[in-house]
Formats: sequence, structure tokens, C-alpha cells
Amino acid sequence: MPGHRVWPVRGLRSHPFAARWNHNTHYFPLLASRIPATTDRVLDVGCGDGTFCRFVTRDERRVVGVDIDASALPAESAGVQYVIASAEALPFADGTFGAVTMTMVLHHVEAEHALAEAARVLAPGGVLLILGYGRYGGWRDAPHEVRDVLTHRLVSRRMRAWDPPTARAEPSGTWSQARATARDALPGSRYRRLAMWRYLVEWPKARQSDGTDPA
Repeated sequence: MPGHRVWPVRGLRSHPFAARWNHNTHYFPLLASRIPATTDRVLDVGCGDGTFCRFVTRDERRVVGVDIDASALPAESAGVQYVIASAEALPFADGTFGAVTMTMVLHHVEAEHALAEAARVLAPGGVLLILGYGRYGGWRDAPHEVRDVLTHRLVSRRMRAWDPPTARAEPSGTWSQARATARDALPGSRYRRLAMWRYLVEWPKARQSDGTDPA
């Protein structure tokens, strides 16, 4: 399994999205690896054209993709259902999903509301995974910025760039503000800064039986 920072350079040609590559799809294998194999219900919030939904489908798993932009949603495919809905008002009952994922969503919405909704529909013992990015916040971000630029130059030359037809927006918050938002909304969450202008937040929802986090 590749490390959390970047897919090994020697193995880039084997990357499952080598022909449809961008800074998001680069980390789709990482996101998928953090979903427990036994998870039978996955929600992808802000799914766009459903690329990640299709990537994580399994015979024994139901995947639901949600997006507010109806024009971005594809036709339903085997194992995947697409729903038009807002990240701030998910049309699902509490605890419906064993895993919830969000890729480049929080800077498009009211982050606190969207995180609260994601946590609500997540089942006890489930995991919330967030891939996002932030705005340059000053000299403390400079070492990360240098790494981001160098890694992008190294990796992108070996990949075929893909530009999906989805809405874009620049983040209003800095990297440190994104981290603080996750920390406040999801106590106990883990934040990791990744190469190529991304971060990963992972939050295991406590089990109701004993109040402990899942393994």
C-alpha cells in the first residue's frame, strides 16, 4: 500500500488513475484504503461525476454519491446510486453509512454545517474521510509549498492529466484554519498535510456501546 504522502515514483505507471490523473485522483487509492473492507454502505459527498464512487464499489457494498449539481451526476451504475442534495442537508437517516468521504467539498460550502451532517449520517464505529486544500497562510506554509511544487513536477510528467467537468472554487481559509475547523467540528480527528496541495482528515466515530473509538 502506498504511503500517505505520495504514490511511489517507481510505481506511478501502475497508479489506477495514471490516465485520468489530477491532485484528487492521485489520492483516491489512499482514501479507498482507509475504508474498512467490511464497510457495506459508503456515502461520497460532492461526488461530481462519480469517479470515486465507482472506484470503491464492491459486490457486497452499496455506494451513494451526492452532489448539488445535477448536471455533474452520471447515470446510475451497478452498485452506485446518485442523489441530488446539498452537503449541508443530507437526505439520510442518522447512522446510515459505515463510511463517508468528501473530496474538495468544504471550501464550496458552510464547512461546519457540512461536517455536522456528515457526522450525523455516519454510523457509530464508522469513518469520515476528508480530502481538501487550503490557502497559503504565510511563511509557516513555505516548506510545504516547496514540497508541493517539486512533487507536482516530478509526478505530473509521468501521468496523463485529467480535468473533470466539475465546479471549482478557491479556498477562503488557510491550511491552519482548515485544520482548526476539523479539530473543532470533529474532536479526535487526525489531520495530515499531503504533498501537492492536499490535506487528509480522518475521523473515527465513537461506538455507542462503550464510547471508544473504532480500531
